Order: sequence, then structure tokens, then C-alpha cells
Amino acid sequence: MNSIQLMGRLTADPQMSTININGVEKKVAKYTLAVEREKKGEVDFILCSVLDNGAEWIEKHIKKGARIVIEGSLRINTYEKNGQLLYKPEVLVRKQYFA
Repeated sequence: MNSIQLMGRLTADPQMSTININGVEKKVAKYTLAVEREKKGEVDFILCSVLDNGAEWIEKHIKKGARIVIEGSLRINTYEKNGQLLYKPEVLVRKQYFA
């Protein structure tokens, strides 16, 4: 089962764009969520993406510094740079809430 829940604050305003999936334009919001670890002073920065209604909700209601809870699935994207294979984790958000 691939399921993740996180609570954190947006590091910047969401970046909005559209993508074409099977000939249908879909709105996409991408943002980075700063999530505190249990040890004080340590933070992870998690890239998040959300489509359609979730993207519209983020665009209307959430700005830099807002605290939210997200639920989704973890995806590890890979790419090559200078001959080295790199990994880029990203959460595909299904649900998001004010925290």
C-alpha cells in the first residue's frame, strides 16, 4: 500500500499550470511543503502535486506559509544528469485540508 500523510507549511505560493491528459486539459498545482521532523530544528522539504479540483482549491485558498495536511501517494521520479541517475520524490496529493 502506498499511502502518505503529512502536515506542514507551504514554502512559497503554489505554481499553477495545465497539462494535457488524453486530450483533456487538467489544472495542476505544485508546491513544496516544509515538514518538521520529531527532532526540533530539522525540516524536510517535500514536493507535492495536485490535479483538477484540488489544484483549484489550492489556488484559491492557500498561499506561502499556510499550514495544511495532505494525504496522497509517494512517487519516486528518476532522471539522469551528467551521467548520474538521480531520484526525485514527490507526493501526488489526493486530499488536502486546512491544519
